[in-house]
Amino acid sequence: MKLIVVFATHRSGTNYLGSVLKQRPQMFRLGELFHPQEAYGLRPAHLQRLGKLASQTFAKANDPALLAWLHEHPVQAVQALYQMAERKEREAMYFKVFFSHFTTPVVGTVAKLAGLPGFTPVVLQRRPLDVYISNAKATQVGSWQKADTTDLRIKLSAKHYAEWAEKARRWYAQVNEGLKKAGATPWRCTYEQDVDMAPEALAAHWATHLGLTPPAKLDTSKVLARQDRNPDWRLKVSNAADFEQALRQANLWDEALGGFAGPR
Repeated sequence: MKLIVVFATHRSGTNYLGSVLKQRPQMFRLGELFHPQEAYGLRPAHLQRLGKLASQTFAKANDPALLAWLHEHPVQAVQALYQMAERKEREAMYFKVFFSHFTTPVVGTVAKLAGLPGFTPVVLQRRPLDVYISNAKATQVGSWQKADTTDLRIKLSAKHYAEWAEKARRWYAQVNEGLKKAGATPWRCTYEQDVDMAPEALAAHWATHLGLTPPAKLDTSKVLARQDRNPDWRLKVSNAADFEQALRQANLWDEALGGFAGPR
């Protein structure tokens, strides 16, 4: 059984991806297992198993005691959930991790995860400029799914972008270091080439790359739609020219368009 871990940032297409992958009947999809406010995807049986492991009682997926234990014992938690899925003869377990999720040292945690059976790492990137704008829009409307933000134009801060980019850059560098330390080779993919496609094509594409069985017919009514359908970033913000100039002066513009190559 495969343990598919997608290392990414918020707003890199993982919600859309997850809405497609979860339709596979043999896929155990968790989502943001280490989200700071809720362990998304956990059911009562999972809470009971993890509670037994921690010698505690976890009432629900946003139980503060559960969240504290998960963040202190991420590898132990993943191993226990993997074993549960394996007993049910699932073909794969899937969850995603963003830079705000791990509270244990990232390099060591990634390296230890790589030692678990079936570990199948995916490093997913999207053009940083688009990630940042999408995240800013979703934050402003207070919704990360099922909210149309196409007509919303926001004012961007170059200073805030630089702070965010530093966190994202460090995150990818640490993930890469952890994978290298463990000798694990990830599938390095991008939103533009490997996610931004029709649901049926996406399902087939990921099945091929991850070595999964061919997907069954999808129920497209359950697939998440884009929140922002505007293709031009300049029409998404109210201060495009000033923002671009500020990033150019800070030597961040090429990276904003091209992606994070590692620590600067």
